[in-house]
Amino acid sequence: MKRTLVWLACAGFIAACSQSAPPPAEKAPAAAPVAAAPTPPPAPALTSGVTKENMDTSARPQDDFYRYVNGHWLDAAQIPDDMPRTGAFIKLDDDAKTNIRAIIEDAASKPDPANKDKQKIADLYASFMDEAALETAGLKPLDAEFARIDALKDKKEIPALVAHFLMIGVTSPFGGFVHQDNKDSTKYVIDLQQDGLGLLDRDYYLENDAKLKQIREAYAKFIEKMLTMSGDKAAAANAKAMLAFETELARVQWTKVQLRDPIKGYNRESFADLAKLAPGYDWKSFLVAAGIEGKTDYVIVGQPSYLACMDKLLVKMPLATLKTYFRWQLLRNYARYLNKDFVDARFAFYGA
Repeated sequence: MKRTLVWLACAGFIAACSQSAPPPAEKAPAAAPVAAAPTPPPAPALTSGVTKENMDTSARPQDDFYRYVNGHWLDAAQIPDDMPRTGAFIKLDDDAKTNIRAIIEDAASKPDPANKDKQKIADLYASFMDEAALETAGLKPLDAEFARIDALKDKKEIPALVAHFLMIGVTSPFGGFVHQDNKDSTKYVIDLQQDGLGLLDRDYYLENDAKLKQIREAYAKFIEKMLTMSGDKAAAANAKAMLAFETELARVQWTKVQLRDPIKGYNRESFADLAKLAPGYDWKSFLVAAGIEGKTDYVIVGQPSYLACMDKLLVKMPLATLKTYFRWQLLRNYARYLNKDFVDARFAFYGA
C-alpha cells in the first residue's frame, strides 16, 4: 500500500510539471499548524503468570508435576508464627485486607459529608473503633432487635422476622441470597438454602466421634454463657434447648455429599409450589417482608426435603423456644461488634 501511494504521488507530481504554469492566484492564508498526536505509551510486557523462581526444574514434570511447579517454594516458604498455614490465596486475602484497611482509614481521616457512601464507611469505622463507647453501650445497640423478637405473639409472625434477619445477616432456619440463575444467566433469582446452625455442619451435631462430642459440650457452654451475659435467667436450660433444636434442624439437612450435586440442588419453585412444600409457613408474609414479591415469580430451593421438615419442626416447637433461638442467633452473629466480654466469649469458642 505504501509503495502504491508513493507511485501515485510521483505520477501526480510529474503530470503537474508537464502542464503550463497557471496564472498567479491570490495567496491563501496559511493553515493553522496541526498538533502532533501524542505518542502512546509502550504496551506492557506480556507475562505468563508463572513464577519460575518457585519451580524445581530438577524434578521431572512427568514424575511429580506438583514438585516441578512448586518445589522451590515448598522448600523455602515459612509459615508465619501466627498462622496455621500459608499459601497464595492466604497472601491474596491478607493483601486485600491491607488494601481495604487503607481505604477505610483514608475515609475516616478525611470526612466528606457530601459523599454519603464514604461517610457511612467512616462513621461505621469510627463507631467500631470507639471501644470506650462500646463498653458503655453494652447490649443497647441490639435493643430494637430484641424488642422485635419479644413482640412475637404468634408463629405466623416468624416469616417476617426471618426475612428481616436475612437482610441484617443473622442466621435463621433457612438462608436466602440473590444470584444469577444457574440455568438462565440473563436473570437474577432468589435461592433458598438450609441453614440455622451455629456449628459448621450437620455432622457436628449427629456424629458420635469423641472430638465432636467435646465440641458439642463446649458449644452448649458457650450458648449458656452468652445467654447469661444477655440477662437470661434460665440460660442453662435454654442452652440445652438451643442445642436440641439445632440438632433437630441438622438431622433433616442434606449431607455434604448430597450438597455436591448441582442438579439435585436446583429446584425451581413458584410461590404457589412453596406453599405446597411448606404449608405451615406464611410464604406470602416472608416474600413481602423480604421485598421479593413482584420482582420475580419463582425461587430456587436448594433442599426441598429440608424446607418441608423445617416447616413441621417450626409447627411443633413452642413459640418461647423459637424466640430464645432468635435471640441466641442475634447474639451469636453480632457478638464481635459488642463490648469486650462478648467479643472475648465469641473468640474463645470460634477463634475469630
